[in-house]
Amino acid sequence: MSRPNILLLFTDQQRFDTIQEIGSAFQAQTPHMDTLAREGIVFENCFCTAPLCSPSRATLISGLMPNDANMPGNLHNPCPPLPPLPSGLAPLMQAGGYETVYHGKWHLGGEICDHGFEIGIECNHDESTRQLASKFWRGRDWFEHDRPFFHMVSFLNPHDIYYFDPQKPSDRQRPWKNLSRPSESYPKTAQTQQVDWPESKWGAMTEFYEQLLERLDGEIGELLHEFICSGFAKESWIVFTSDHGDMCGEHQLPFKGSHMYEGQVHVPLIIIPPMTRFQTTPEPSPIAHNFPPGRRTQLCSLLDLPPTILDIAGLEKPASWQGESLLPLLRDPKAPAPHQTVFSCLSQPEIRMVRSQDWKYVCYENGEEELFHLKVDPHEIRNLAGNAACAVIQSELNSQLQRHET
Repeated sequence: MSRPNILLLFTDQQRFDTIQEIGSAFQAQTPHMDTLAREGIVFENCFCTAPLCSPSRATLISGLMPNDANMPGNLHNPCPPLPPLPSGLAPLMQAGGYETVYHGKWHLGGEICDHGFEIGIECNHDESTRQLASKFWRGRDWFEHDRPFFHMVSFLNPHDIYYFDPQKPSDRQRPWKNLSRPSESYPKTAQTQQVDWPESKWGAMTEFYEQLLERLDGEIGELLHEFICSGFAKESWIVFTSDHGDMCGEHQLPFKGSHMYEGQVHVPLIIIPPMTRFQTTPEPSPIAHNFPPGRRTQLCSLLDLPPTILDIAGLEKPASWQGESLLPLLRDPKAPAPHQTVFSCLSQPEIRMVRSQDWKYVCYENGEEELFHLKVDPHEIRNLAGNAACAVIQSELNSQLQRHET
């Protein structure tokens, strides 16, 4: 096989700071995600296009911002199913000679196979998703195939955080228990979603989130074992990410919501080149590479994943796509960032975010604004919107947001 397989592995509602090898704020042990981080290239500043399931997933499927993909909100709340696009990622991969496969949570409505997937099975049970993926690999491992595969495997967790037991006492403390600002300093939409729970209840939520992370990590470990033992690790790229994060008590906010704080917009992204040490024949691998593990601090977005996947496959991205391939950054850690700013949006209520390497500006439907200097205030405690000393940077970011939407 002269072209690599590509496995896109993604989770639901997983914050960036949940993997021990990257630097976790939690106590959950994540040995298998740690392995991915050690094997691959970690993008430390990746952001979702919407901190909501369906819009973010629509970006991965379509290569477009949620509004451009006609999925600005969640499925049926209020959006109809995602319309199939001939310029979507899977149709382009299939046209380029790839077998296209999808297993796991979908949350975009309609039929998966109408979106360019030859095999598409929706499943919201992580163990079953892992088994379906493993069965596909085991069905191929003893046979010659003239086409590589592009395989999306979508896990549900740690989305089950919604089912934590608030009555179960816990002495666990939130990582950000002592990081706070007055409730009246938050935008009204965030204020309405803040809750004044006792620390034991926040602790129960934190502990349950950690349990879900460890269960997820176990499934990923089993998945990687099957992938390696099916013989594909040596000839496949693996991409690992999540659709969005979770607040988990930060800013007195549970779950996800109508705001743009780092806990829900900052997501993990790891790209792992083929593990050529698993080569079982003396001949050199036709897809040998020189991509040593490492970190990248340049700004990027989930909008960049579809172009990256096409680039790895040797295919051209459509002119309508706004993302950029991360392959140059994989080759050279000193390559320039694909963007100087990234964007995220919500539709009900309308909230828009633009983020640079050091600053974040958020504009709310009712006219409220937030501005954070993340380089010195990473936990977003001090809102600088309206501060005369920051007027220039606020105006610049606002202008970039306006240009992005025209």
